[in-house]
Amino acid sequence: MAAGAVAGHRASIRGAEPVTWVPRFAFRIGGDPLPKERPRATGQRAFTPKRTRDAEQRVLAAFRAAYPEAEPLAGRLLVDLKFFRRTRRGCDWDNLAKLPLDALNKVAYLDDEQIQKATVERFYGAGDEARTEVRIYEKDSPA
Repeated sequence: MAAGAVAGHRASIRGAEPVTWVPRFAFRIGGDPLPKERPRATGQRAFTPKRTRDAEQRVLAAFRAAYPEAEPLAGRLLVDLKFFRRTRRGCDWDNLAKLPLDALNKVAYLDDEQIQKATVERFYGAGDEARTEVRIYEKDSPA
């Protein structure tokens, strides 16, 4: 197994070979993690709220700062997300995860359909250390 790789099993397939996940991207986004807001509608037009657009731009900026020459991954992916929030103010884990995953679509990977497995953790009381940590692994292909 490659250094830093993560091993796992495909639980849905009986007797499947172990899967090896190879680290591809790991980066941090500073600031209190925000959940993805629902699109707003005015008449017949729908738009993404400015707060969500700005947060998605911060995700892209952090990714590009860490990986300026990166090409989108094409294989099956495992994504590990850790959200360090200032407060317990209510928001669902899936809305927290949706914002960085949507922002990285077509940038870190071709399509979020490639995500085969994801882990999401929330931590509270981060204060000035509020941040989001993103790790993306790609399924190792046998030679």
